[in-house]
Amino acid sequence: MNAIVEVNLVIKIVIYLKKRDVLHYKELIAAHRVYYRRERRAKNYDRYIKEQKKWEKWNNPDIPIDEIEKLFHFIRSWDQWSQGDAEIFQGIYKEIFPLIEKLRNERIENADFNREDLKITVRDIFEKVAYCTPMGRLGRYESTDASKILHTILPHFFVMWDDAIKDALVNGKNDGETYAFEFLPMMQQELIEAIETCRTERNLDREEAIKYIREQTGYQTLAKLLDEYNYAKYTLRYPLTS
Repeated sequence: MNAIVEVNLVIKIVIYLKKRDVLHYKELIAAHRVYYRRERRAKNYDRYIKEQKKWEKWNNPDIPIDEIEKLFHFIRSWDQWSQGDAEIFQGIYKEIFPLIEKLRNERIENADFNREDLKITVRDIFEKVAYCTPMGRLGRYESTDASKILHTILPHFFVMWDDAIKDALVNGKNDGETYAFEFLPMMQQELIEAIETCRTERNLDREEAIKYIREQTGYQTLAKLLDEYNYAKYTLRYPLTS
């Protein structure tokens, strides 16, 4: 093992060890309540996802500009400095649509992150979307916005992040490589832990445990609940108890 590989391995072990104990399902429920109580913009998500978005229009590569503008209005309700451009994104979505279709049936709790092709697909999609600005790769790299945009497209699979969340959980840059190869697999592992605590304590099978957690949190997707937990814990720095 050469020195660089050994150092990288040590870094990964340290990052893993600094991660808190097993995620309990009650922490997901508690974080959901904290998130909606403490974050005034929380309902912007529900308004867009449940009321404004025309889901059927996203099932083909040619999305009307007005539909994309609704998405970017939601993004800017969180990030007023976002440089995302609707027309640029319209072209990007057409380009990445075949890759989106490959992920259409994936869920964060079931995806096989041992598959290299899956992680490469996620990385490539993320990189394309992060540069949805008028200046393309010369413009601002929209890492947080990319995760939000992708989550709204596939809300059962993509988990949103921001700089505080990323820095607390994974090493590396805030780019598609880190997101796909480090962050999402870690999110899946934490979710598996939470589901298992619910299954064990409530004497449920796996699907019943998932249903119970979602029933207790307004039927949000599990990917959204992971974001709420991370946001409450690492961005708001709110002490969570189960």
